[in-house]
Amino acid sequence: MDRGSFLGVLLGVLLLAVAIGLGPNPRIFFHPASTIVVVGGVIAATLIRFPLDHVRYAFSIASRAFFTRAPEVQALVNQIVGLSQRARREGLLNMEKAMDVEGFLSKGLRMVVDQVNRDHIHAVLASELRATQDRHMQGQEIFRFIALSAPSFGMVGTLIGMVQLFAALKDPSNVGGAMALCLLSTLYGAVIAYLLAIPIAGKLELRSREELQLKQIMLEGVLGIQAEMHPTALEAQLNAFLAPRERGQERRARG
Repeated sequence: MDRGSFLGVLLGVLLLAVAIGLGPNPRIFFHPASTIVVVGGVIAATLIRFPLDHVRYAFSIASRAFFTRAPEVQALVNQIVGLSQRARREGLLNMEKAMDVEGFLSKGLRMVVDQVNRDHIHAVLASELRATQDRHMQGQEIFRFIALSAPSFGMVGTLIGMVQLFAALKDPSNVGGAMALCLLSTLYGAVIAYLLAIPIAGKLELRSREELQLKQIMLEGVLGIQAEMHPTALEAQLNAFLAPRERGQERRARG
C-alpha cells in the first residue's frame, strides 16, 4: 500500500470531520438534495462523456495506484544485467531457462531467443509502450473530467437552491432548506474535485511515468542483450535512467 496516499486521504477526511464536528449541528452538512445534484450529476456526465468500460478501467487502475508500492528500478536493472551475464556465459538460446520474468520483459526476451530482427523487436515493444501510455492517459482524463465537472454541478445545485430561495421568500419556513442546497452543493463539488479527483489524477500520472520508465529500461535491456553488449556497458546504459542518488547507493553497496 502507498502509505503517503493513504495518510493523505485519511488526513483530509479527518480534517473535514473535525471541522464539521466542532460546529453546533454536524447533521446539517448531510443534505440529500445536494448529494443527488452533485454526485448524481458527476456520474451522469462522466458516463455520457466516456464509455462505461473506460470508466470501470479508470477506477480499477486508480485502486491499484493507491494500493501498490512504487516499483524498484534498481532491482530491475540488476535483473537485466544478470540476464545479460547469463546470455554471454551460456548463449542466447540457453537464456530461456533463466527467464523467470513476466509480461513486457518476457515478450522482449522471447523474441531475442527466437532471433527476431532487432528493428522488429524495437517496433513491437515501442508500440506496446505507446499503447500503455494511451490507456493510462484515458484514466487520467476521466478523473480530470470529474474534477472539472464536480464544481460545475456544485454551481448547478447553487442555482437550483437560489431559485427555490426566491420562490420561498413568501414562506420563511422553506428558506433554510433552499440556502442549504445553495451552499452545500458548492461544498460537495469542491471536496470531490480537490480532495479526490485531482489528487487521484495526479497519482495516476505519477504511476504512469514510473511504469513507462520501467518498460523503457526493459526495452533498452532487451536490445542490449540482443546486441550482446558487455554487461558492464549495459548496466551503465540502464543506470542512466536512475536518479544520481540511486546510482550512488548502488556504488556504495558494491564497495
